[in-house]
Amino acid sequence: MSGDPPRLRPRRCLPGRQRRYLRPRPRRERTRGVAGGLRPARRRRRAVVPVRPRRRAPGGQSVTAARQADRLGAATTLFGHCDDPLFEFPFRVESLGDPAAVTVCTFEGEDLMLATDSSALADCDAARLRDAGTYDTPADAICVSNAVSVPGIGDVLRGFGPGDAPVVFDPGPITGIDPDRARRLGATLRDLAAGREVVVTPNADETEAFAAALGVAAEAPAEPLRDALGVAAVVVHAHPASVVADADGTREVPAPDVERTARTGGGDCFVGGLTAALSGGWDLDPAVELANRCAAYRVSTDRIGGRADLL
Repeated sequence: MSGDPPRLRPRRCLPGRQRRYLRPRPRRERTRGVAGGLRPARRRRRAVVPVRPRRRAPGGQSVTAARQADRLGAATTLFGHCDDPLFEFPFRVESLGDPAAVTVCTFEGEDLMLATDSSALADCDAARLRDAGTYDTPADAICVSNAVSVPGIGDVLRGFGPGDAPVVFDPGPITGIDPDRARRLGATLRDLAAGREVVVTPNADETEAFAAALGVAAEAPAEPLRDALGVAAVVVHAHPASVVADADGTREVPAPDVERTARTGGGDCFVGGLTAALSGGWDLDPAVELANRCAAYRVSTDRIGGRADLL
């Protein structure tokens, strides 16, 4: 096929159904007058392009973050929706049900993602995690991700309660988050931060969306968002530099300048690297520097880097 890819428009649907992007529907043309009456103009044809995956691979926010932490040598346990033979890793995995399925269609300059959520995600709450042993598993750092696909994410966060291990929270793609849900999530994070260190780590667009939904929109939203949430830090993973906002103020941590050959998984590797570093007792700035290297390696190689690749 030659020429530019077709313009696409998103269609929203309920959880458990496939989220698709469709070619815009052609407009019906006006009828034309002819001798003896009217006849409709000929309608344009719509092309249907079948999607044939070239390969299957394990992915997802929590899975990729766990794989990154493991590659850095952290003793890793993954609690996620991993009921699929693909999810066989050299670390402990406790499955909570069937995974979501995501098809990534690669176009020049961007990727198109078609996601089918698992119904098990809607049932994920503190009780389900408690039954799986999540809250009883010893940890030096905890990573929680995906506020979009898990409606019970607030209940999951509340289940951790006070403790010594920091919680790294990656909200995921919340650019369209409802203000009421944003306020509830913010209140949950404030309550959790009263009893343990909490680091919230969205990307730049998610930071702006979260801050705007909470009514604290600003040109540089990282510090206002941290103040609104009452957490130890907001770390915005971005290029050419990540932004850190904590009790010492706001600053940038430069990221490596690499040629980007992959467009998925960089943020998840960032979160995995940050969590692994904090579990080892690293200070925040060097932990973010390592996380930047993890993300850069991922997007420049489409692989997950280990110590030898990054340090």
